[in-house]
Amino acid sequence: MRPALIGVLCAVLLVAPGPAAASNWYEEAEPLPIVAGRVEDSPQIANVMRSLASELLADPTLLSALRQASGENDDFTVDTIIQRDIAWRLQSKRGRGPLLESVLGGGLSQRLTLLRFPRQALLSDLMLTDDRGLLVGATRIPSDYDQSDEAKYMVPVTSEPGMVHVEDAAYDESADDYVVMASILLVDPADTRPLGVLCVNFTLAALQRD
Repeated sequence: MRPALIGVLCAVLLVAPGPAAASNWYEEAEPLPIVAGRVEDSPQIANVMRSLASELLADPTLLSALRQASGENDDFTVDTIIQRDIAWRLQSKRGRGPLLESVLGGGLSQRLTLLRFPRQALLSDLMLTDDRGLLVGATRIPSDYDQSDEAKYMVPVTSEPGMVHVEDAAYDESADDYVVMASILLVDPADTRPLGVLCVNFTLAALQRD
């Protein structure tokens, strides 16, 4: 039995892949290499974000709507914000409700949809908050109404105007795709007062192609 076992082991070793075969397997399985640095550091993201912000602030109708939304939400108490956030979460699960419809059916959401349309291969979705981080527009239903405790809001409002905050690529269950989230502070051109934050999910595959 022992000579037969030794013969079997020798046969296995002879047909097993050597170092060259192992190297080929590694190269084929290497996940999406980015030779020139992280895709999140691409200047394309910052350029697109600043272009979108300029388009939004150059639209008198949208600028007026954003000013109005920020002014109205300034009167909200902490309890009011908590109640609206709870209501949003419940309505977002059902896909309908008065708060949900007031935001997604409003003029700011419609303008975001128009902004996304010519760039839909690159932009997965857009979202707009007021100066307190409360949702005032979106192209898709976000999970939260109050965004003030998230980095996509907190970093831009505590940074220099024009700075683009970019987060690491991550899988977005709602979009069923890998995205790179970026955000930028919107400043009123009349008095440099913060008006809100524009948040955009970039499709990772489109960024890698470019």
